[in-house]
Amino acid sequence: MDACRVVRTDEVTLTTEAPYVDSGLRYTIDHREGLEMRSGSKESDLGLPPFNDVVRDVDMMIASLGLQSIRRYMGQHHWHDESQVARAADEIEPGLKLENVAAHSWHVADATMLVASNFSDIDSLHALELAILHDKLELFTGDLDPVGADGQGNLSHAFDSAARARKQELELAALELYIARLPASAGERQRALILESIYGLSEEARFVKGIDKLQALTFVLAKKAGAMTDEHLTFTLRYTAKAKEYFPRLARHHTELIYRLLTDIALFRRISVESLLSRLPTAALSVIETVKP
Repeated sequence: MDACRVVRTDEVTLTTEAPYVDSGLRYTIDHREGLEMRSGSKESDLGLPPFNDVVRDVDMMIASLGLQSIRRYMGQHHWHDESQVARAADEIEPGLKLENVAAHSWHVADATMLVASNFSDIDSLHALELAILHDKLELFTGDLDPVGADGQGNLSHAFDSAARARKQELELAALELYIARLPASAGERQRALILESIYGLSEEARFVKGIDKLQALTFVLAKKAGAMTDEHLTFTLRYTAKAKEYFPRLARHHTELIYRLLTDIALFRRISVESLLSRLPTAALSVIETVKP
């Protein structure tokens, strides 16, 4: 990747630098390809996209997180007091902030548009509609915790069927509250889209569900920067593997992100990836078989 360049125009200064744009440089292509060959999976049979395209997709998903650090109104006339407060908050929580639902939803929509181009049978515009609305009901339900009290999601909607059913009931009740606030024409369309999303009624809906998990993995990768416990890593590996359950052709994107996550954690701890993997339970290892060195 080229070094950062600054481009000047008459009115503004543009820079190619972004907080996460060079994140892929520490992962070697040769190592990635070796992992793919050792996996023994038949990617061509699964209709997976070309490997280099996957790498570019993931690079851009990570780079796009840099938009979260660009604050609107910051330092502008009429916004002095708010800018001071925002700068003070940045000192307390530097770097990438814990993600709000609006930011997450935008990144899911952005990744949906990006990654859908790999799959000719996916209606990208329809998928984009679903992505924009996929978490709208959290206006009423809040962001439900998938980790749960045990730290592994075994008692939450992540892996417990009863908790998942309760979550769905909450969503359906929230849907009625939401639709009641919309004009009839908008309500009819959005009800259909949200139900399609909740139940995964189309290939596009399942694709967006998969992208949702990949975006969460992307955020964890960038925010944690390798500083993860074995417990958190185990949950992340198991939970984000749902991306492949929802849409199996996202397997290569998931593998690429997992490889980067394992590499970052190993670098942070100053150990090998092999040593890191030896610490994980079977439940975690089973979902990363294709990225073992």
